Amino acid sequence: MAELTMLGVGHSEAIDHWNNNAMIEANGRRLLIDAGYTIKFALRDRGLTLADIDAVFITHAHADHCFGLERLAYECRFRYDFKPTLYLPPGVYEELWEHTLKGVMGQIGEGEAQLSDFFDVVLLDGAPFEFEGVELAYFQNRHTPTKPSYGLMINNRLLFSGDTRPIPELIAERHPEIVLHDCTLADWNPVHASVQELYEQYPAELRQRLYLMSYEDNFEQHRSQVEQEFAGFARQGQVFDL
Repeated sequence: MAELTMLGVGHSEAIDHWNNNAMIEANGRRLLIDAGYTIKFALRDRGLTLADIDAVFITHAHADHCFGLERLAYECRFRYDFKPTLYLPPGVYEELWEHTLKGVMGQIGEGEAQLSDFFDVVLLDGAPFEFEGVELAYFQNRHTPTKPSYGLMINNRLLFSGDTRPIPELIAERHPEIVLHDCTLADWNPVHASVQELYEQYPAELRQRLYLMSYEDNFEQHRSQVEQEFAGFARQGQVFDL
């Protein structure tokens, strides 16, 4: 049996929830979908530590999705003595290592270091990959213009949008049973989908299968509308069968 747990559901500015990261568990092993700067707190809430993580998939190089990799890298190397697997879709390696992590991880006590000194790096080539029998097919979404950024279709059942503007045609062609979709509670945002845009661009039948994630702290003001028009807000710690 495989399942996905929402480790956090918060917007990058949120303090009431952890970063919008998730975890797949299958056959006793665990894959993170993103590892933001709150990842240790999120795992603690589930009774886990970084030593319990076997692999990570990074959707894109923004702090609330990848800054936890520095802590995961150091603790797994120097405290737990193992290398997690790091799955990177096309274009993410360059932004993640050369422009994000190298400044803090490129030099250690033993000398110069590479990302591969901390992780078993798997550079994905566009094809789906598997983790413990769970199929993960990734696709370019619509986040920051020209930035490599991805969503996931998991086991042909659950679509995890990643940070994105509305992507109605990408969802329609995949026919997911469940959708976990990025949203902002602001009226408009250049790199996130607003609740109003999701209401206008997604049909009612799909909205009833769509859970909103990555939301701001004022979500209670929007709960009634969201629960009426969508499946609701994804909850921190909520589990979805895969």
